[in-house]
Amino acid sequence: MTIKTKYKLIAFSMLVLSLAFTKPLFPQNCSNDSTGLIAITDLGSNLYQGYQGGLYFGSNIKPLQHSINLNNAIADISPLNNLGNKDSITGKIVLLSIGASNPKTEFESFKNMADTFNLINPFLEIVNGCKGGKGLQKIVDSTDNYWTYVENQLSTNNVSRHQVQIIWLEEENTQSNNTSFPAAPEELMDEFKELFKTLLHYYPNLQICYLTARGYAGYLDNSNNVGNGLKQPRDYFNGWAMKWLIENQISGDSSLSFVGANKKAPVLDWSAYLWADGKNQRNDGFRWNCPTDVKPNDGLHWSATGNSKAGNAIFERFITDNEAKKWFLKNQTTTTIEVLNKDSIIIYPNPFADIIHIKNIGLQKYQLTILNSLGQTIKHWQVNNDNPVINLLELKAGIYFLRIDNQKNAITMKIIKTQ
Repeated sequence: MTIKTKYKLIAFSMLVLSLAFTKPLFPQNCSNDSTGLIAITDLGSNLYQGYQGGLYFGSNIKPLQHSINLNNAIADISPLNNLGNKDSITGKIVLLSIGASNPKTEFESFKNMADTFNLINPFLEIVNGCKGGKGLQKIVDSTDNYWTYVENQLSTNNVSRHQVQIIWLEEENTQSNNTSFPAAPEELMDEFKELFKTLLHYYPNLQICYLTARGYAGYLDNSNNVGNGLKQPRDYFNGWAMKWLIENQISGDSSLSFVGANKKAPVLDWSAYLWADGKNQRNDGFRWNCPTDVKPNDGLHWSATGNSKAGNAIFERFITDNEAKKWFLKNQTTTTIEVLNKDSIIIYPNPFADIIHIKNIGLQKYQLTILNSLGQTIKHWQVNNDNPVINLLELKAGIYFLRIDNQKNAITMKIIKTQ
């Protein structure tokens, strides 16, 4: 063999190796952009295979008893030092995320928003404990090295496990082959119950766990080598497991007891419901677009745009939820940022493309402020009209907050620009 031929063979071998390593691990198929399934939030009181939709018992409105449970848990949340003792000066309230790869980037996007939001609770410390490849079947084991990783994440942020009082959780058994309904989400619920015990073991001051339903998995190509638990229809079933866990705890399921010596879980509530039927827009305007929201050559993970969409949904939940904002926001903001009273003030259309109308403000002189999702002021002006028409054509598409202020009190509400 000549030296020239030898070098050609080496070059060819290197090319083959390069192609092998650059081949997408999770091939993408943007044509699989719909399943025909209906998001739980859109189902409401309607049924899927005999089971009622809605986030809570056929509705997306939180039941009174659940609000009471959450408020009782929030009353026990306070700044703690690294030994778990109350410290109102230098103590911390740690919000910790638990999950694998998609949850890691989703939560990091949310964290970036929260870190620059000027109304955040100054005692709140947000720590991303998610790690790629750590499915539920692994981390349910309290001896798995995942928990050492999380401990290191806490230490890096100068906090301890004793200061963790709130957990954000998105998980799936990535290796499960169960795709039947309702057996698959019921099986997943049992696995989550075991995980809750592990969470209480590591975080003795844990009060609330916010559950996040997985996003759309349909853009995975059939030739992918990802675990079966991450494929359809497991993505859709994941939300049903979260819903039933929350509902069962509200209904008094003893296996989800959250008080007393027999405590088996923290108080559970929704974070964000991220599932949408691909490109089919939900009633609230949320959807997943391929390839825009999906990582290039990867049908499993989100792009920067997709992560921003997920992170914004999490952020929106915490800033608007009546209970969550009590620990998420500064104390002085909890009485001024209120949910829109639809019986008095009306905003339409919302979502909007360029112009919005506001009716029944009941004031002749007040101030309007448009804030972005980071709490930064985009536009601010004085108004002398009870029913103004506002042109916001210059805004980019996204979620904003409209604040109406008469210097005595104020109300802030979400608006969505579509294009």
